[in-house]
Amino acid sequence: MPLKVFTSDGVLIGEFGEIKRRPLAFDEIPINIKNSFLAAEDDKFFKHQGISYKGLIRSVIRCLSPNGCYGGGGTISMQVVRGYLLTRDQTLIRKAKEIFLALELEGKLSKEEIFELYVNRNFFGNRSYGIEAASNTYFNKSSIDLNLSESATIAAMAQSPSRINAIKAPLRTEQRRNWILSRMYQLRYISRDEYNQAKSSPLEVAKNINLYTVDARYLAELARQDIIKRYGLEAYKNGWSVFTTLDSKSQSSAQKNITDQLEIYHKRHGWIKADNYSQIFDESDLKALTNLDNSFISFNMEMEESFNSDDYIGNKIANVFSSYPFYESHIKAIVIKIEDKKLFFLNENLNIDSIPWSSEYEWARKRISINQKGPKPNSFTEFLNIGDFIYLKIEQEFLSLDQIPEAEASLISINPSNGAVKAYIGGSSFTKSNFDRVRLSYPQSGSSFKPFIYATALANGYNLSSLINDAPLVFDDKNLESIWKPKNYTGKFYGPTPLREALIQSINIVSIKLLRELGISNAHDYIDNFGYEKSRLPSDLSLALGSGNFSPVEMVRGFSVIANGGFLIDPYYISRIEDRTGNVIYLQEDFVNAKQDKNLSAFPWLDTLEMNIKRPYYLIKPYSKSERVIDERIAFLVKDTLQELMTRGTTGRKAAFLNRKDIAGKTGTTNDSVSTWFSGFHKNLATTVWVGTDDFTSLGENEYGSTIALPIWLDYMNDQIQNLEIEKNTIPENISFVRINSDTGKIDNNKDIDSYFELFLDENIKN
Repeated sequence: MPLKVFTSDGVLIGEFGEIKRRPLAFDEIPINIKNSFLAAEDDKFFKHQGISYKGLIRSVIRCLSPNGCYGGGGTISMQVVRGYLLTRDQTLIRKAKEIFLALELEGKLSKEEIFELYVNRNFFGNRSYGIEAASNTYFNKSSIDLNLSESATIAAMAQSPSRINAIKAPLRTEQRRNWILSRMYQLRYISRDEYNQAKSSPLEVAKNINLYTVDARYLAELARQDIIKRYGLEAYKNGWSVFTTLDSKSQSSAQKNITDQLEIYHKRHGWIKADNYSQIFDESDLKALTNLDNSFISFNMEMEESFNSDDYIGNKIANVFSSYPFYESHIKAIVIKIEDKKLFFLNENLNIDSIPWSSEYEWARKRISINQKGPKPNSFTEFLNIGDFIYLKIEQEFLSLDQIPEAEASLISINPSNGAVKAYIGGSSFTKSNFDRVRLSYPQSGSSFKPFIYATALANGYNLSSLINDAPLVFDDKNLESIWKPKNYTGKFYGPTPLREALIQSINIVSIKLLRELGISNAHDYIDNFGYEKSRLPSDLSLALGSGNFSPVEMVRGFSVIANGGFLIDPYYISRIEDRTGNVIYLQEDFVNAKQDKNLSAFPWLDTLEMNIKRPYYLIKPYSKSERVIDERIAFLVKDTLQELMTRGTTGRKAAFLNRKDIAGKTGTTNDSVSTWFSGFHKNLATTVWVGTDDFTSLGENEYGSTIALPIWLDYMNDQIQNLEIEKNTIPENISFVRINSDTGKIDNNKDIDSYFELFLDENIKN
């Protein structure tokens, strides 16, 4: 029984391990399954001694050809030893090893035992090993209940489930199935009527294969890794259910909004030249395709060699398609004919289809560089060529030309009170890349780090009204390669500026001067309270501009300290684990209760193996601090400033539709727009969004946190806001409103001067 991973509300997001545990003995294997495999792979299996001399001669001839040892599965015995003991390298040496080991195998095991090994251990795609698992996966039934057509379909996928797969390549699978049925008829395993009936049967597979209603594969994979580390490989077989802290609606919202906003961003920068594969077709192929004739592909599909030979055009096309990620929302295709107002293509089922020109494709201006595009196209001919690989988006019953964005994104959303993860997106697509950018990527944080600098200032005697002169600044340091002249992103200088305004406007010069006045060592000591290790904080003034490299999970933890009033929480993602009978074998609440029992700290010997496997499932190394790490009032002052930020300027205009004043946040953009950030929060939800590229190239000169990361956060927050109660703006004790002289930034009760009201710590009023 497999290891299953669920959201907190019981939606399945991952399943790991064999679908069925019980291998079938030879006598239990249905006759149609046996005959299908014999017809497909080795009809002389019960007569030879492990090798087929006819097949061996054919393989040697292939290996001596210019194309090398392509194709040719060999006998079933040879395939068994290859699968267990050898690599997939196609060389004469490996072929010789296959022959020797196959002969050895035949001397040790009976034919029936070898056949059992083959069908019970073979991989059939979609996490399915063995015919019983494959039957369950593709047809939702046991192998004993498969009909003739279904049995031949299972056998069709045995050799190459990446090329011939009932889910990803149904047409190729159906054609391979029909070839196997024809072989079964020729070998007199089935009658003509059985052959005709099975061949005419449509290829219908189970509708629930790999179709998780919620895409949370990054966190499901993390759960798998952590469970196996603690409990070993037995966890794959014990039928455990792992319940994460994820909320299914929040997760789906996060994934959708990242996908939608990355698509919008990508189209702002035009069409990236498509990879071209015209060279795989010869002149006669191209001529046939121009005439919309694909019969030269279908005809050869009836030949056995065509399923193995890389010389065969059908396999060349399949190799192209298999080299690109599979998306349920898209189909893959190769352009075969272009007219001004119509595009013809060969899809991954080797069928010819077309789409008409539409004005919606005017976005596909040729991308000259990330900052330069060509003119708007008026037809497909202006940006596509014969042989181009393309994706087509599936929208209801219609197809539209699309491109998969190169930019990447991640999102993590947690409860800032206890650290429970509500949404977790490690990248734009797990299929495209399984690299987890929430935990394992450490981009520069940019201006989104500034709130921690300002919090340090407030904890060291500064007020939100304290003035710092925003004026040109030059550093001539022998440690720098050249003179450093930091600038504000607007290119302007604003003179004496209050800290509140400087943080809202994200003024670089003020931040640098403030850090210089505070002292870098002093700043390190305080910023450490937000969970940022001192050793990883830059030791120069660039710290004020966010030159430190931190993961999104570290950023959301830091902002949670502001959101929850000064507590450093430890993000975790598993709430409980149950065994197959429903008994709880891990519960997060047990740890919470134990943590509250302070007497436990007096018994260090309780840190046994049993306690170790029951420790919480944290995303990063925990700090385990229960006391406040910063003054509640400091957190409130920063939060109040960031709430005002959400009502001002570009951010305010974009966030206005939320119509909420109890949300706060900060954008961030690094040099050359390599990374963009937005970290925002409500008292019950903190969320960090990062958008960038894995190769550290620019997102574009006019791209900022407010143009990419913020829209994702806003759309996600819009889906959450109805479940977040409106927070009353309760000011902590020992904070007061005072009248401030606008010219001096100091308390001044003279009503005749230019003044405004500001929040002050009471002790600063007295000083």
